[in-house]
Amino acid sequence: MALRKSPEEKAARQAEKERKAAKAADQKRLQEIERQRRIFFSTPAGRARDAFDEGDRVFQCSFNVMSQQAILVAMIGSSTSKSTTDPTDILNSVCREGWELLTGSFVFVEEGSQSRDKFLSSGQNVAVKGATMGYYLFKRCEANARPRVNPSEQAAAK
Repeated sequence: MALRKSPEEKAARQAEKERKAAKAADQKRLQEIERQRRIFFSTPAGRARDAFDEGDRVFQCSFNVMSQQAILVAMIGSSTSKSTTDPTDILNSVCREGWELLTGSFVFVEEGSQSRDKFLSSGQNVAVKGATMGYYLFKRCEANARPRVNPSEQAAAK
């Protein structure tokens, strides 16, 4: 009989298991909140929010709007493959943090090129690898600021 647990001991053990599970779930939830916060504040909108809160008058951000890869095929020629992103969502998210877009400019940043002699003719095939960067300058605009939802509040609501 000494090996059997009483109902009180079983209930206490079950309660301890539930307490540990709840603590682990709470810790996991807090880690997810922190992860979401770090992700948000590494985005242009998150950096814009920080700059706005610090009282900055201007904010500049840049990001890749197009990437281009060099493709060379022996005896056939060269080409490039492109991938583009639409910056509209990013720019709107920055404006919602209390900024107004002043200017935008684009620069092609060459990351390298490959060349080969043409097959059975003179000259070379050249393919360029690089990225088109968009540079955007914003000025502070209190009227554009929207009510803020913190990433931690969104994660906590889940």
